[in-house]
Amino acid sequence: MSARLDCPLCGAVVAEGVADIAPGVCPGCGARYEGGEGSAPDAVRTALLGFGADALDPAAVTDAVFRLTPADSAGKGVAITSDERDDFYRWWLFVQPGDEGDPVAVISGI
Repeated sequence: MSARLDCPLCGAVVAEGVADIAPGVCPGCGARYEGGEGSAPDAVRTALLGFGADALDPAAVTDAVFRLTPADSAGKGVAITSDERDDFYRWWLFVQPGDEGDPVAVISGI
């Protein structure tokens, strides 16, 4: 089984041909990505914990990120996407570091 993940913010290939994907940083734009769950809401919940943003409401963040157009996502530095794999795909939340390097502030801005 192999998986592929592309950054929804810059289009860079983040992972390709790997058995599994771990949270990390996009080599193209520096966005951190977290999640890796089978549903978008679960991935956002896991990502918020990974970003130290667990005080934010996962349902509200999930709703907000899905309402963003691709241009809005690029402008705000937050996007959600699924990977490609042989079996059931997983969801990932990408967050660019922002001016202060604080992903919580970036996520809060959506």
